[in-house]
Formats: sequence, structure tokens, C-alpha cells
Amino acid sequence: MEAEILTEIKDAEKRADEIIERAKSEKERMLQEAIRNSSRLLGEKENEIKKLQEKKVIDFRDKARLIKEEKLTEGKAAVKQLKAKGEKNIAKAVELVINKFEEAV
Repeated sequence: MEAEILTEIKDAEKRADEIIERAKSEKERMLQEAIRNSSRLLGEKENEIKKLQEKKVIDFRDKARLIKEEKLTEGKAAVKQLKAKGEKNIAKAVELVINKFEEAV
């Protein structure tokens, strides 16, 4: 009877050791899977961040280009106005010079 109980105890210990080994293996498998998943997610997030940064740079360049074009257009319009004003004043200036010349003569 004692031998039978000892055998049962040894069998129970053997089963417990097997359960512990399976649990350790499962734990290691789960850890490796978690590491793979976190590495994959980290890579995806890094790609998302990179794409967002690239989009921001492109948007900034587009905005800068639009502002530059707007300023150039404004500058050209101002130059055109000044040129027209200058051409308008040429006739008056010529007339003034002629009048001064005539007065002097």
C-alpha cells in the first residue's frame, strides 16, 4: 500500500513537472509573440510618423510657394502702378522743363 501511494506521489510530481514545463514553454512563446507584435507595431508607427512628417514638409513647401507667388504678384502689380505713374508724370515733367527753359530764355 505504501509503495502504491509513493508511486502515485511520484506520478503526480511527474505530471506537475510536465505541466510546469508546458507553462514555461507557453510563457516563452507568448513573450516572443509579444516582442514580434510590439516590434511590428513600432515599425508601423515609425512609418506613420515619417509619412506625416513628409506630408507636413510638402504642405509647408506648398504654402511657402503660394506665399512667394502671391508676393511676386503683388510686387509686379506695384511695379506696374509705379511705372504707369512715372509715365504719367513724364509728360508733366517735360512740360515743366520746357516752361522753365522758356522762362529762362
